[in-house]
Amino acid sequence: MNNNPNGTDGAGDVYPDISAIFNVDEKRASGQPVEKSAEAPRKNERILTADEGMKHLPPEERKKMKTAARKEKRAAAFKKAKTRAIIILSVLLAALVAAGVIWLRIAEKKKPAVAVAKVTVQTVERAYSASALVFTDGQGTAAALIDNDYDVHYIAKNQTAELETADGERIACRVTDIREEKPGTDFFSLLAGALLKETPEVPVCWVRLTPSDPAQAPKTGEIVSARVITETAENALAVPVTAVLYDGAQPYVWIYHPFTKKLSRQDVAVGISSEEKTEVLRGLKKGVSVISGSSVPASELYDGVRVKLK
Repeated sequence: MNNNPNGTDGAGDVYPDISAIFNVDEKRASGQPVEKSAEAPRKNERILTADEGMKHLPPEERKKMKTAARKEKRAAAFKKAKTRAIIILSVLLAALVAAGVIWLRIAEKKKPAVAVAKVTVQTVERAYSASALVFTDGQGTAAALIDNDYDVHYIAKNQTAELETADGERIACRVTDIREEKPGTDFFSLLAGALLKETPEVPVCWVRLTPSDPAQAPKTGEIVSARVITETAENALAVPVTAVLYDGAQPYVWIYHPFTKKLSRQDVAVGISSEEKTEVLRGLKKGVSVISGSSVPASELYDGVRVKLK
């Protein structure tokens, strides 16, 4: 079957050359030897270095390129050195911080622990307390023994007093008499037997306390607690009794400075003391912080010592 539209078998047809379209090298296609051109790369030809390549450039251009290369090299070296320095400094800083934390913890453990109280304004009462025997002489009276001569000088008639029963009832009283009782009398034996473990061979001093309301008098023979107010200081600067220390005859306190956490010694003049508070006559102001207790003896404290709060 003939598919040629011209009605021939194609033997004499002429076709155009299309080898250029495919860029066919006739010699290579036929296997013939090909001459190497001057522009063709040589086998194992050495690639030029940057410096050798710059030889063909103008001098100014080569200078600029060399300057840029040096700058780039210096920048790389500086960056590397900077990185190393940052690493070294970071390690050193971490070591210093760790050492500082350890040192602070050790130093903190060595600091004395103190309790702190502020100087306040209040009423301070000096009082004498003792056990008392209730007896009846027509008014309902209690007798309290005075256990030493020192307290005798502070107790006087008409001073305010108070009795407290075993049930906790408080009864207002006043001092109506102060006496000395010698051994051998019946009342001496009564007092000694009720209030003392043994009968003394020397005179004893006792104070008579009379209830302000006779109807409130405790039962005869009852043992009660007696408290006599011997002196009162109103609107007094007061500190805890434990805050006042003594250097010989000189009373002093340790002042606590909250910002520096240090102590400083302050000599003071003191007045009367209650069971809890001591009156300060000179040397302190209201609101100042003083230490009222320490984990170490007072002899181990000194001006400028750093402390921590309990």
